[in-house]
Parts: sequence; C-alpha cells; structure tokens
Amino acid sequence: MSQPQPEQLAAWTQRLQAADLEAFAALFTTLYPDLLRYARQRTARDGPSEDAVQEAFLRLWERRASLDPSRSIKAFLYVTVRNFCLNHQRNTTTRSTLLTTMPSRTNPSDPADQLDTDQMQHRIRTWIQELPERRREAFELSRFAGLSYQEIAHVMNLSTKTVEKHITGALRHLRTRLRAYDPDLLL
Repeated sequence: MSQPQPEQLAAWTQRLQAADLEAFAALFTTLYPDLLRYARQRTARDGPSEDAVQEAFLRLWERRASLDPSRSIKAFLYVTVRNFCLNHQRNTTTRSTLLTTMPSRTNPSDPADQLDTDQMQHRIRTWIQELPERRREAFELSRFAGLSYQEIAHVMNLSTKTVEKHITGALRHLRTRLRAYDPDLLL
C-alpha cells in the first residue's frame, strides 16, 4: 500500500476531529502495517507490538478533538508506539530485576514454600492497594514502572518533593504492615 500524502493525513485529521469513523478506519488500515513493523523492531515478541499499535490508535481516538491538522498525525502515532515499547521494555526489565534480586527464603521446588511466597506476594499487593490513590500511583510508577521521581512528577503533575513524600509514605506503610505481619522479615 502506498504511503498517504501529507495532505491526505491532514484531511483525515480534520475528519477525526469530527469523530469520523471512516477516516479513522482509513488511517488505521493505511498506517497499521508500518506501525506494527516499527513496533516489532523494538520488542522481542508480537503481543507487545500489537498492543503498542492498538494503544497508539486508542490514544489518537481519545485525543481526536484536540488534534492540530498542521501537525503530523503520523508522527504522533510513531511517538506513541515508541513510548509504549520503551515503557514495556522498562517494565519488563524492572520486573526481571525485582525477581532476580528479591531475597529468597524458600526453596522453589518445595510446594509449601511456593505457597508461602504466593501468600506473601498477595499480602504485599493488598497492602499496596490500601494506600491512598495518589500515593499508590506514585509508588507503582516508581517501583513497578521504573520511573524516576522527576518522571513521576511530570506524569502526575506534581512537584518532585511531593512525589518523594508519597513514596516515603508508601514505604513507611509497607514497613509497618510487614513488621506487624512478621518482625523477622525486616532484619
């Protein structure tokens, strides 16, 4: 399929602003293959690549009313796909690092020990859910998404100092809950 000309992209952008589903479908059909190929170059598996492209088109649709026809809609989609792939890679790396650096008190081949580990992970997830919404969001962005305090501040529209206070409060809460559950775990 031939690449759309800038005039065609600008026309689709104007039609998207008016929630024109035909323009959205035409744009999707035209750009999806190239965006998918681009995403696959940046991820190791197909699943995240397809998710990245779908997320880009979803964000485009959600922001259609504020689109500027003089700006490149194609660039918007590529940047969104790129950011999704980078975030996915960062999240995967963070999870992998957390899993390999977590101290293990159990023998994974022992089913009873695995049950204890699963129960502890469930408790920690529950304790995280107890946090106030903004504090939980800051903590999860830091610990699970791997964002810096400055990046979290930008995402949440807060000061870096406020982000620091949220994360400190979240860690204090988790330490308190863990100490009440098993004081020996914090040695």
